[in-house]
Amino acid sequence: MWKDFFYYSKAERYAIIVLLFFIVLNLTLCLIITSSKQQTISDEKLSDEEQILHDMDSLSQRDYSNHTSNYLNETSMCLINFNPNTIDSLSLVRMGFPVRVVRNLLKYRRAGGSFKKVDDLAKIYGLTEKQFETVAPFVQLPTELRREKPIVEDDSTMAIKPQRYIEHIVKFDEGTQVDLNMVDTSELKRIPGIGSGIARQIVQYRQRLGGFYEVNQLKDLPYVTDDMLPWFRLEEVHLEKIEINKAGLEQLRNHPYMNFYKAKVILEHRRKRGKINDISQLSLYEEFSDEDIKRLSPYFSFD
Repeated sequence: MWKDFFYYSKAERYAIIVLLFFIVLNLTLCLIITSSKQQTISDEKLSDEEQILHDMDSLSQRDYSNHTSNYLNETSMCLINFNPNTIDSLSLVRMGFPVRVVRNLLKYRRAGGSFKKVDDLAKIYGLTEKQFETVAPFVQLPTELRREKPIVEDDSTMAIKPQRYIEHIVKFDEGTQVDLNMVDTSELKRIPGIGSGIARQIVQYRQRLGGFYEVNQLKDLPYVTDDMLPWFRLEEVHLEKIEINKAGLEQLRNHPYMNFYKAKVILEHRRKRGKINDISQLSLYEEFSDEDIKRLSPYFSFD
């Protein structure tokens, strides 16, 4: 078929070549313009984030350099109540959040993510367990704090006006004690010195531990002071135990006294040496200190 091309006159062949050239040129220009428009749209979408990241990078070169490390510095933090759904990046940096955590939080929000409960903040990549526990009491998420009730303005008019609900808390009398493994947040807030943030922190920590076996474990939490300990007692200790010979990596590492490396040691021991019959076997590994063995012992079962 292609040989038929040579049966055209020279002028006709030239016209066909020119026509093909312009067709290819137009297709190329269309592709370039389309790609340029897509890049422009992408740049417009990212412009806000780029400006934010630029601001953070500028901060890291100024007096806020001690706040922009990869770790929260509790001695230099300036924590305030905040809503992670609306707070801006500069405020997070000034509070002491690591730059990489701020970046990941912004990306999460830009992708359509939102924080509906305090625990959602722990999902942000780069925020460690200890960092989350430090900032959790300061997270303020919208809650239904308003209620409506009729207010009589005169004999013939009834108006519905929103009123802010103000919780009145009566503190316990001196000498009162509550069961640390049974108390809820409403009772915790009746203890002098404990507000909503610390009360929520205690209940969440108890759930993650699987229960407390001694009151002194409360000292693991920030903002819990020695003055608060006498208000607690432990009547019956029923701990939620981890089956050490069956638990997976995630279950093991999520316990407050464990981490990824300790969990890996347990999995490797099971794979190479078989069943763990006693927690003292873990003392052979440098990842487990004597203190670790003591603290973890009540939380493992060896069935």
